[in-house]
Amino acid sequence: MASLRDKAQNANTATATIKNMPHSESEQLATRHSIVFNTLVAFVVIIGFSLISMLASLYLADALEGDAEAINQAGSLRMQAYRLAFTAEHGPQDLLAERIETLERTLRSASLRSALHRHGDTPLPGLHAGVMQHWQERMRPLLDAQPAQLDDYRQEAPEFVSELDVFVRTLQEASEGKLGVIRALQAGTLFVIVLIAFVLIYGLHNNLASPLRSLTRMARDIGKGDFSGQVQIPGDTELSLLARTLNQMSQELAGLYAEMEQKVDDKTAALTRSNATLQLLFNSARMLYSQPDDPSQMMGSLLAKVQQILGTGPISLCLNRTAETGSHTAMTSNDLQPPEYCKLPQCDVCLVNQTGRLPSGEELVTFELRSGQDDLGSLRVAHPEGQPLESWQTLLLTTLADLFAASLSLAQLGQKQARLALMEERAVIARELHDSLAQALSAQKLQLARLKRLMQKESGQAQLDDSVQQIDRGLNSAYRQLRELLTTFRIKVNEPGLKPALQATVEEFGANSGLQIINDYHLDHCPLTPNEEVHCLQIIREALSNVVKHAEADHCWLKLTQDEIGTIHVKIEDDGIGISPEEQRAGHYGLIILRERANSLNGNISIGLRPGGGTSVHLRFPPAYRHIPLKQEPVTYERRDIHTNPAGRRPSHDASGSA
Repeated sequence: MASLRDKAQNANTATATIKNMPHSESEQLATRHSIVFNTLVAFVVIIGFSLISMLASLYLADALEGDAEAINQAGSLRMQAYRLAFTAEHGPQDLLAERIETLERTLRSASLRSALHRHGDTPLPGLHAGVMQHWQERMRPLLDAQPAQLDDYRQEAPEFVSELDVFVRTLQEASEGKLGVIRALQAGTLFVIVLIAFVLIYGLHNNLASPLRSLTRMARDIGKGDFSGQVQIPGDTELSLLARTLNQMSQELAGLYAEMEQKVDDKTAALTRSNATLQLLFNSARMLYSQPDDPSQMMGSLLAKVQQILGTGPISLCLNRTAETGSHTAMTSNDLQPPEYCKLPQCDVCLVNQTGRLPSGEELVTFELRSGQDDLGSLRVAHPEGQPLESWQTLLLTTLADLFAASLSLAQLGQKQARLALMEERAVIARELHDSLAQALSAQKLQLARLKRLMQKESGQAQLDDSVQQIDRGLNSAYRQLRELLTTFRIKVNEPGLKPALQATVEEFGANSGLQIINDYHLDHCPLTPNEEVHCLQIIREALSNVVKHAEADHCWLKLTQDEIGTIHVKIEDDGIGISPEEQRAGHYGLIILRERANSLNGNISIGLRPGGGTSVHLRFPPAYRHIPLKQEPVTYERRDIHTNPAGRRPSHDASGSA
């Protein structure tokens, strides 16, 4: 259908072209002789001749009507003339009179009068008058005489019959003459019709059938896409006009098809080029983002492919650290080495940067690699002077420059984030050391100074032993805190999500302590950031460590949920001896660490007694993917009389409580 529509449109174009032709060319497409008109004239002539012949035949046939009867009547007169002689000699007088009357009626019969009228231009009326006169003047008086003069009648009868024979023969010849005219008219009409038909057939064969075959063959060739054929039909008929029109339309279609094929070739080349361009951009993006740390080498490996697709001169790439410090890397698509004109690191004295033209005379078009306000470098392409880049080449280079700039910007951003993460981690380590081990060592330093003073004063052995024991306990506490810090710093979240790391932590504490830990995790649907996962895991490990060391519990319940507004709830409960707020004043820093980690999550933590006995730690924080304002609440305690502990156990020595 599309092919038919295209051909119809082309035909309409050719028709419009014919309409818009000059007057002289339009006259060439005019017709002076019409095959249809000539054929109609021939048929009109044939019909006219046939009609005239038919009418003439009808007229002549009508003129012959009654001639046969008249001939019979005239022929019967001869027999009646001889019968009168016999009747006059042997028959009665009445019969003779009756037969005389019959003969006279026959002579005056309507058929004879009609024949005489039809053949009035022939000798028949005179012959009939002679027969009537002969009968009246010479034949009947012989029969009317008394007696009848039969001998004279018999002598007169042959002459009378002879006249009748002449009359009958003349009537017959007149009738046959008209029949001959009818036959001649029909034969002439048939000849004329056959002649006109032959001429018509001959003319139709030469002017219609043969041209139609040629036109059909040409139309079939045009349908197959062959526009080289031409049809020459002489004359000024409709078919010759059609042949000239088809010839002109074929030429127009040949030009249109040639132009269309050229456009198709151009479009195919453009699509191929676009496909290669898109493939290049896709491969470039995939290669650049697969190695985001150092994309410069990947960029250099793409330059040769870019030059091949563009079909231009060498392509060079200059990369800057900052716009003020100049370029630090330069390479070309030929050998990935700096261009011959390059003056690294003295970019300000480079002639190309000043003139934009190579020493060979080629012009350089520069595409800046820019990310926001940062100038990251430039992508340059060389092309001959006076041959500017095409739009698709400019678009490809612009897109590639943006892609390079984005890759460089992401690489710099990743390096900056890595540095920030390293600094933040160092700050965390320093804070942890300051809040735990540094204070413990500072206390031991004071104890050591006290011991020196006691030794200088030569105090008693009891005081010296007490000071040494305090230093020993302090060193053990510092060593324990160091081990806890090392365990905390070695926490890893290797698999995606908090659940696998939490399960490993539960298995670790349960295997080492014999504590039965029940893990109730309901955050599979909640995407936490790595920072949130690490802090949650550290808080849970700190709480579980306190449960194992101080709570003397048999069971521990760990529950992670999310409420209807999106807040994350982490609860660690045990059935141990509980917690006393006064324990915090004894110099334990676990509670302070828990609170600082909760603050890092923009949340809060509450520590208190569990209603059924033991300790409850409740952490609440809003996840990063849900911006939920959460009111900070201070750490709370629930006091409980130690002497009312149903288990009869002593309180925990860690102010952070158990989880």
